[in-house]
Amino acid sequence: MQGSVRKFAIVGASFAALMLPAMASAADHDGQWHVDGELYLWGADADITSAAGQDVTADFNDVLDNLDMAFMGSLGVRKDRWSWFGDVMYVNVDAGKTIPASIPGLPAPIDARVKFKQEAWIVTAGGGYELSSTSDSNVDLVAGLRYANFSTDISLDFGGGVAGSVDDSSDVVDAVVGIKGEKGLSEKWALGYYADVGTGQSDLTYQALVDLNYRFSKVALGVGYRFLKWELDGDGFLDDFQISGPYVGLIYRFK
Repeated sequence: MQGSVRKFAIVGASFAALMLPAMASAADHDGQWHVDGELYLWGADADITSAAGQDVTADFNDVLDNLDMAFMGSLGVRKDRWSWFGDVMYVNVDAGKTIPASIPGLPAPIDARVKFKQEAWIVTAGGGYELSSTSDSNVDLVAGLRYANFSTDISLDFGGGVAGSVDDSSDVVDAVVGIKGEKGLSEKWALGYYADVGTGQSDLTYQALVDLNYRFSKVALGVGYRFLKWELDGDGFLDDFQISGPYVGLIYRFK
């Protein structure tokens, strides 16, 4: 019974961690400030290992069916060779599921109703310095912090007044370092990429992505693929998890 409850909670927690933006933009060297904002959706699948060693997989449709609220957005600022970026994601997942549960003394499993509510805030912020630039490409060295807060409320109801619940909350902060860049393919099309690795309160975290952008004057549409993995210490619900899948974003250049 305990393993089933834990696996169900992990599926909710994993989606809440989907969160680092592409932040790809062409280099600007006119001495002016340039600001880009992006709203995006990541259609990710999750592969998770619990602290008890259980492997769990959840696809994007499973999580989307139970989503109450989500916001995913990023902001990038550049002036000459220097850049700064920030990303905020909030996810609220509220779901219920009936599972078979084994109770000592009973000859067969009985149905139990499991409900969980998962709230997560994830914030990534940092800066970058341009290492190289040509007329149609640029490469930046980036460094920053990745913060995540997960709050989980799980309840189990067997009926007949027999029930139980557990609350769990955890914070993880990691320092990350990596590279990001962009290669212009034509006047409108560009290929962007990003990769980082870091550690801190997690044992290890790393991610990589590639995207294709098409710019309509001040507005651009981006599609790509992103991979993110965190290896944790196993003190809470999660030991490690891996998130990967396609994403789409709408980017607006303020100036």
